Amino acid sequence: MATARRRKPYVATEALLRAYAASAAVTPYLVSRLDPAIWRTKPEFPGAKPIAWLVAHLHNCGLRYLERTAPGVPVPQELDRFRVTPAQAVRALRAKQKAVLTIVGAALRGDGRIAGFQYSAAEYLAYYMVHDGHHRGQIFQLARMLGRPLDPKTMAGAWQWGARAGE
Repeated sequence: MATARRRKPYVATEALLRAYAASAAVTPYLVSRLDPAIWRTKPEFPGAKPIAWLVAHLHNCGLRYLERTAPGVPVPQELDRFRVTPAQAVRALRAKQKAVLTIVGAALRGDGRIAGFQYSAAEYLAYYMVHDGHHRGQIFQLARMLGRPLDPKTMAGAWQWGARAGE
């Protein structure tokens, strides 16, 4: 008679943090593979922003909530959209990912609150996963419109969350 394998119980908090970790790793993955020639290029259509500006915005959003929620935990500084380099952006995005996992992870295991954010810690993660995905779509589109599309391997890699989660 075969014995049933015991599975670990599903822990939603840990699953949500793993999903955020994978999602947050996609942006530095993309930035590190962009053609540097288009990093600061202003697209030739109304309202469009350079990729450097989008990445700085993507990084800067949500930092104040993290600082207020856990004043003793290191949170990266904002990026200057006019001066940031791709390498600086990659480092800052990875530092933000670490801060979010530490601070929001503690909130999820605690009272579920993010200081100043009107929703719960779980909703904070969901909000920023959607926010970041939206801007990553803009980055893909701008790279294409500026004549330097990301290669098919990179495009596919953006969806390989198992690989990204380990980065």
